[in-house]
Amino acid sequence: MAYDYSSESQRLELPNPYRVENVFQFTISVVYLACGVLALLAARSNLEGMSAKFVVPLIAGVLLIGYGIRCAAIGMTRLRFFFGRALPVGLAPELANGVIGKSHQIEVVQEDLRRGTLSFPEPVGALNGLLYDRFPRLILAPLPVQQLAQVQFRNGLLIAFTLISLLVAWLGFARPQTAEWVGLFYFVFASWLVLRPMTSDQKKQSAVNETGIIVLFVASILGPVIVAFFASSLPRLSWLTLHWQALFLLLASLCSVALFFAALIRQLSVPPATNMTCEVMSLNINTHPAQIINEFDRVMQQKWVEKIPNRRYGRIDPVINSDTATGSFTGEIVEETQPMPSQTMAPLSLSSALAGARSRWLVYLNLFGTLLLCAGAAALLLLVYRFESETLDMSISTNLTFALVAFSVGRFCFQASEKLWGRFDFVSEIIWLELSGQYTTARNRLGNDFSSTVRTESNGIHVDSMTMRVWTARVESVVFGKDAKRWITGMNGQSETTKGLADHLSAFARARSMFVAPTNPEDLSKIAAMQVSQGADQASVTQTLQNLMPSATQTPADKFCSECGVPQLSAAKFCSGCGSKFA
Repeated sequence: MAYDYSSESQRLELPNPYRVENVFQFTISVVYLACGVLALLAARSNLEGMSAKFVVPLIAGVLLIGYGIRCAAIGMTRLRFFFGRALPVGLAPELANGVIGKSHQIEVVQEDLRRGTLSFPEPVGALNGLLYDRFPRLILAPLPVQQLAQVQFRNGLLIAFTLISLLVAWLGFARPQTAEWVGLFYFVFASWLVLRPMTSDQKKQSAVNETGIIVLFVASILGPVIVAFFASSLPRLSWLTLHWQALFLLLASLCSVALFFAALIRQLSVPPATNMTCEVMSLNINTHPAQIINEFDRVMQQKWVEKIPNRRYGRIDPVINSDTATGSFTGEIVEETQPMPSQTMAPLSLSSALAGARSRWLVYLNLFGTLLLCAGAAALLLLVYRFESETLDMSISTNLTFALVAFSVGRFCFQASEKLWGRFDFVSEIIWLELSGQYTTARNRLGNDFSSTVRTESNGIHVDSMTMRVWTARVESVVFGKDAKRWITGMNGQSETTKGLADHLSAFARARSMFVAPTNPEDLSKIAAMQVSQGADQASVTQTLQNLMPSATQTPADKFCSECGVPQLSAAKFCSGCGSKFA
């Protein structure tokens, strides 16, 4: 999306919300680059052949430097934050100028406006029932917040149950061979259970499947028993002890999910006040009802915020068939003013983020992720030094698995916090005009066929008891990411705005004339000349001119030319029509 800039709309130059997260990203980048350089130095000292003492440090150094550069690149792309006039995205697809129609998305918003309510999907499932019982206000949260809360609540319960199962099974590790295979089972099981939802799309994990949860519970209970039963016939894994890594994986994952869930719940606000104002009028007019929509368009231009055009979501012009004597019509137009930040946002710093209720737990989540990522880099560097010192033992697998776990969970912390750092609250105004009624077409004539100098004729439209509805609402909305979908969190009716707009449109419609009459000064002069030539009284002609001519273009015609009858000013010496000299 292009960045639209205007010096008159500085309120949309929002401060960078990722400043605090950038500090952690650059810290991680420095740590990983330093560890990567040390690993490459160890590889350079072992250039003799393609041995493990050369290959392992080389691979580790490349991976460390690669992720360090990636963290630095993420931080540098967020050093500046641009939020143009075209953002945030609309509540529905916007219509270009001159386009007729509307989308299904705006019909959903219109239905909420009509009912004066906000609609939310009803949560289903046993775990969701427990979640919404403990946090009743969650039902009023935007849909992304609800989806993430459902996912993390489910993951947290599964991780906690698996952790308890591991501790219980650990007490039954009577034989070392059994402990080795049970530890492998729990590490693989916990990795699949924890890392899979952490690295996948959170929205796809929103549906809670009770059948899958039952399978996981049964596997966590019976799995260790089955493994212990066959452990005596399985080979020894003395070089691979993973029960400590499994314990660390479950504890770290549980802490990260708890921090993220705490930060997510802090995004909840008080239940919004939701109501709607609507003015309904019955009008009798003698003009095309589309003129009301055109006048609405002109009035809405005066409501442009910071000279930014309104977002138009729907327009349907009334259709009048001139070939039929009577018929029905409907028309509507829906516009939204430019969404503006609901409050003035100051540049974010670490101290202000820790002081904020919504951002404090996000800082804790980033800090926890930073510690895990740095611990993973240190574990991988220790693995390099063990190859360097030729002290190869089972601690190599311990360092490698520890680094993998720390990296995966730490990366999840930053992926999860990124969604919540990009929250912005906006306020705007939605105006919706509805027209419906019956029309009758007729031919209107003005002037006598035998005695009148000028006669006019036009096809007129008479609308009897047309229903006009005007809806307005002050809308509060939120986005998570500047290019993400915008969600309505509150609506408040604007009674004064609604009544003022309805009164203006009704007065405009009633003031439209059904007759056609000349208003050009040149046409009026010719009409006066025709009347004089037909013997009409000059005083009556003058009075007719004064009645027909607009007040802004009236000419003081206090004498007329005796030759051609064109009205003249009193100070004129020659006729402007024929050039005759006045006596």
